[in-house]
Amino acid sequence: MKLSKSLKKGGEVMRKVMLVTLVLSLLMGIASLAWTSELQLQNEVKVWRWDEETEDWKLEPTGSKTAKARVWHQGVVQSGYCNKKTWEIDVATHASVAQWIRWNLSAQGWRLFIRKPGKYLANCIIGQIKSNADVLVTFSGFDDLKNDRGEAIETWYAFGQEIPENLTWYPAKTLDQQTLEVPYCQHSAHLWIMVNVREDPDDLYPKTRACEYQDDAQINLTVTVYKPWLDTAGLGIFAEGN
Repeated sequence: MKLSKSLKKGGEVMRKVMLVTLVLSLLMGIASLAWTSELQLQNEVKVWRWDEETEDWKLEPTGSKTAKARVWHQGVVQSGYCNKKTWEIDVATHASVAQWIRWNLSAQGWRLFIRKPGKYLANCIIGQIKSNADVLVTFSGFDDLKNDRGEAIETWYAFGQEIPENLTWYPAKTLDQQTLEVPYCQHSAHLWIMVNVREDPDDLYPKTRACEYQDDAQINLTVTVYKPWLDTAGLGIFAEGN
């Protein structure tokens, strides 16, 4: 009976010791990750990049802000000399990876030729985004199509699939208020347009005059993980956008 109680007590102590050891190991690991990124940089070293086209290693320009990658040695010089049985030599390697975006838009916009009044829906423009983190999509300058008098054609946009079914239509003048989040890592979307060419005016829009209408706008892609060593002020180790 005493042996059983002793074993039970010993097991509880062992579990507590293992738990404390595990917590300490996790804390040491976290501390090590923070520490490795704060080591002093030494000399910049050469970097080679694998070229898929030539199937060979290509030397990146050392010291250049347009290089695809740059590497420095870090930390202090380590050495030793004695009859110690085992040496434990610290090796700390840290990589900071920037977010990149690869995107494609199948057209820059639409050119509509309209002979008669009516509501018209035009086939979609396809957009593709590939990135190594989430991407925010915002809009600026979107509005109804307008002529040089400021008269407008009521205009909507929608995002959906390759067929115009079950679409949510956004009035063009409200699109600037929308923010879309494209999740990691590769997605495509279809942008649709719809216009209402009026035969008669209503309380919001005039009869559509025979003339030219235009709207110039922008779609903005913004990374969600931006590295401070990418900048346009010349202070970072890379030039932004290269």
